[in-house]
Amino acid sequence: MLGTRVYYYPKVTNPTMVAALPDMGNVAGLCMNTLVSKLDAKLFAEIYAYWPPYVSYKDGLTYYKQSTYRFYHSNELLIFTGDFNPSDPRRLYEVCYEVVNIAQRLNVKRLYSLGAALRTSVGADTSVFYAVNNRRLLEEVKRYGINTLEGEGNITGFNGLILGLCNERGIEAVCILGEIDNPEIIQPRAAKSILKILIKILGLKEFSMHELDEEERRKRFMEEQMRYMSSVMDKGRESIYH
Repeated sequence: MLGTRVYYYPKVTNPTMVAALPDMGNVAGLCMNTLVSKLDAKLFAEIYAYWPPYVSYKDGLTYYKQSTYRFYHSNELLIFTGDFNPSDPRRLYEVCYEVVNIAQRLNVKRLYSLGAALRTSVGADTSVFYAVNNRRLLEEVKRYGINTLEGEGNITGFNGLILGLCNERGIEAVCILGEIDNPEIIQPRAAKSILKILIKILGLKEFSMHELDEEERRKRFMEEQMRYMSSVMDKGRESIYH
C-alpha cells in the first residue's frame, strides 16, 4: 500500500519521462541523482512507501526516515526516482502503476528506464545496450550507437517491469543498460556511459559529469588497494608453507 502526494502538476505539452530506481552497482541511482542535480529539476510529487519496518538508533536516540519515491520536472522532461527498488512483487507493481498513472495524467508518450547489465565478455570498455517495448523503436534507438540486447533473458526489478506496464497503457518505453563487471561495487563509469547516450537521445545540453569521474577514481583506488592487500596476504601464506 502506497500514499501519493501531488504538490502540483507541471505545465507540459509534450513531456518525456525518465524513470529508474537503484539497481546493481547503483547505476540507475547514480544516473538519476545526476540528472536531478544537473538539470535543477523541481519536485512536484512524492510516493510514500511503508518502508523501512524499523527505527534506527544512535547512543540511545532513535530516528526514522520513511522511504519515498519522487517525481521531478525540468521543462518538458519528467524524472522519477527513489530510495530503493522493491523486491516484493506486489510492492513493485504498486510503484510501477503509480508511475504509469502519473505518466498518463501528464500525457507522456515515451518513457526511458535505465540500469545495469552484467558483463558477459572480457574487456575494459563499458558497452551500452537497449531494449524496447515497441518493435518500431528498434531501429530508431539503434541510430544512437547503442547495442541491441540480443538473445533471450529478463530485465528484473522496476527498470524492466515498467516497460511492460507502459505497453499496457500505450506508452512507448526504452530501457538503456550500462554493462558492469561487479554488481556489488558502485559503477560510476557505467552511469556516465548511459547519461552520454541519454543526453543525445533527449537533445539535452551537455553537462559536467565531474562527480562521476571522481567517484570512478575513488573506486579504482579502492580496487587497487584491495588487490594489493590480497597479494600481500597470498605472499604471507606462501612464506608460511615454504
